[in-house]
Amino acid sequence: MLSCVNVFLLVLVLHRQQESRNYSENAREDAITVLWNTCRIELDRELLPEEMELSPMVVQRDQVLEQSQAAALLGELTATPSDSMRYEGTKGTAQFYINGAFSAEFYEGAYPVDERTPEEFALTLMEGLGIDAQVQTSDTAAWPRQGAVVVRQSWEDVPIFDCTATLMFQDGELREIQRDTSHRLVGTPQPVSGERCLDTVTLLLRFADYVKQNSRVCSEITGFVAGYTMDAQTEPTRLIPTWYVTTDNGAYYWNAVTGDIRPEQADT
Repeated sequence: MLSCVNVFLLVLVLHRQQESRNYSENAREDAITVLWNTCRIELDRELLPEEMELSPMVVQRDQVLEQSQAAALLGELTATPSDSMRYEGTKGTAQFYINGAFSAEFYEGAYPVDERTPEEFALTLMEGLGIDAQVQTSDTAAWPRQGAVVVRQSWEDVPIFDCTATLMFQDGELREIQRDTSHRLVGTPQPVSGERCLDTVTLLLRFADYVKQNSRVCSEITGFVAGYTMDAQTEPTRLIPTWYVTTDNGAYYWNAVTGDIRPEQADT
C-alpha cells in the first residue's frame, strides 16, 4: 500500500511539473505574439533565453586591491597619498575613485607595444591587474602613430557592461587610460539576498510597452546576453543582473530586477 501511495505522489508531482512547463511555454509564446501584434517586432522563439540565473551582488571597496593594481600599473610606487586616490610610480601617475572610475597617464617609453598588437597588449595589461577582460572595440587604422582599444571587464566569465577601460596609444606605446570611459570593480562581488529577477515574459511585455511609449523603431530582436550593470551611486556598489538586448536598430539594457529599460546610447 505504501509503495502505491509513493508511486501516486510521484506521478502527481510529475504531472504538475509538466503542467507548469506547459503553462510557461504558452506564456512565452503569447508574449512573443503580443510583441508582434502591438509593436510589429519579430522574435525567433529559439532566441528567447531561459530565465535569468544571475543574482544581485554588492561590491565593497578594497583599498589593498586598489594599491596592488596601482603598483602593477605604475611600477614601483613613489607616492601613495593617505586618501589612496592618486598614485605616482616609475611609469606614470594614476587616479582611482570610489565609484570605480580610474585613469592613468604614462611616461614616454614606459609601455612600448613592441611586436604585439594593441589589442593583445591591452589584454595582457588587464591580466596583470588581475582583471579578466575582453576587447570590445578597437581603432587602429592609424597604427602605430595612434590607436585606441576598449576592453570590458568580466566577473566569473559574466560581462559587466559598465566596466570598460579605454586605452590610448601614441607612437607605438601606451600613453593613457581615459577617466570618463574607464571603470573597474573596486572589490570582490558578494551575493545579496532578498531580491528576485523578473521572468522573461514580464520583461518582454515591459519592452512592448516601452517601445509604444517612447516611439522606438525596430522590427526584430536579434539577441540576448546576460550580464551585470553597475550602480556606483550606492554604498556599497551594486551589480544588477541585466539583459543586453540587441535589435535591428540599436541595443537596450533590460534591468532584470526592476524591469527598467534604457537604450545603449544613453550611456554615451
